[in-house]
Amino acid sequence: MLLYYYEKKGLLVLLLLIVAFIIIPRQIKHKKTDAFLLQTPHSIADSIRMTFPAEQEPIELNSADSTTLVEIRGIGPYYAAKIIRYRERLGGYYRTEQLKELRMTYFNVDSSAHLFTVNPGLIRKKDLNTLTFKEVLRHPYLEYEDVRLIFNAKNKYKKISMDTLEKRKILPVYKLKKIKPYFM
Repeated sequence: MLLYYYEKKGLLVLLLLIVAFIIIPRQIKHKKTDAFLLQTPHSIADSIRMTFPAEQEPIELNSADSTTLVEIRGIGPYYAAKIIRYRERLGGYYRTEQLKELRMTYFNVDSSAHLFTVNPGLIRKKDLNTLTFKEVLRHPYLEYEDVRLIFNAKNKYKKISMDTLEKRKILPVYKLKKIKPYFM
C-alpha cells in the first residue's frame, strides 16, 4: 500500500514524539545512557565565569597590527587586513565609526565599538602642496572632481591649505569636515 506524503510526514512526527517523550526519559531514568553531554559547573563561581567572558582592554586602531585585531571575536585575518589597508589609505582613523565605511558583513561595528579606541594624534597629516594629483586621488574621501578642484585652486593661488579651501569654498562643507584631519 502506498503512503501519501502527508501520511509519511505524520508517521515521522509520531515517531519523533515517541522517542522524545517515552524512550529518552526512560533511558535517563534508568541511567542507561548520557542523553545530553553537558558538563555542570562545580560551583557558582565557575558558572559565573562560564557565562560572562573576560573584559578586553580596548585596542587602539591607529597602532594595532593584524595579530592584535584578530584576537577580537568576529575579526579574522581578512577583516584585519582590510582595516589596516583602509587605515593606510586614510592616514589613520579619527573616529571608531569610520570602521562602518569598510562594510564588514560579518562584524557589527556598532555593538563592538567599545572594543576600540582612537588616538587622533597618530594620524599622518599630508601637505597638499607637496602631493601629486594621484597621491591626493588615492584618499578614499576624495573623488576625481574634488581633486581636480583642489589642483585648479593650487594653480590659481600658488599655495593651498585647508584654510584656503574653507575660505574660498572650493569644496563642499561636508567634504571639508571629512578631510580636515588628514591634510594641512
